[in-house]
Amino acid sequence: MTRMMTVVALAGLVAGCTTMERMPEPTGPCRVDMTLQMRYVGTKFRMPMRPEVQYAANARTARILRPDDAGTMDMQPDRLNILLDEDGKVNALKCG
Repeated sequence: MTRMMTVVALAGLVAGCTTMERMPEPTGPCRVDMTLQMRYVGTKFRMPMRPEVQYAANARTARILRPDDAGTMDMQPDRLNILLDEDGKVNALKCG
């Protein structure tokens, strides 16, 4: 009986997960407005935040740049640059 209840519970869990709608992938170009800047600048950056910030900016890719990190200077309109300060806080969000 316990085994049957476990199987039924797991089946319900799997069915619930498969019916969730996926968020559409960001298509670019990147868009950073004042609202987005105000939301994240000054906050401590954590890696789990990256997809959230990237999605909010509609950027296909995102890179994190810390002070003294080397970064290419090529302009990619669908890339978000997350610039951090020495303390690991978001200093700025820029497209490119």
